[in-house]
Amino acid sequence: MPKKVWIFCPQSGGEKIPPKIQTEVKQRLLAYAQEKYGEIKGLIRIDVRFKGHFCYIDAYDEPPEPDEESLSYFGITREEFIEKQRNTPSQLCRLRYFQLAG
Repeated sequence: MPKKVWIFCPQSGGEKIPPKIQTEVKQRLLAYAQEKYGEIKGLIRIDVRFKGHFCYIDAYDEPPEPDEESLSYFGITREEFIEKQRNTPSQLCRLRYFQLAG
């Protein structure tokens, strides 16, 4: 009979992210985004948020100009379409926090 073995599974577990770590991670992510992607045309902002043991990173960008067919299909004005698209995030990634024993 094989022995039972403990394994590390990155798809489960994690610990609530302490406020000090949240602040540091957010500053580092925003600084990196500004350095690497600050001059990308159309990128409005990066949003970093925390919930439990996860850190979510979203990007907001400038939408393309809508065509008349899309506007008539959705029954909204150009301004409503652009405002909705500007406030809809592109979800970039989700990070999980683990405190490594050391």
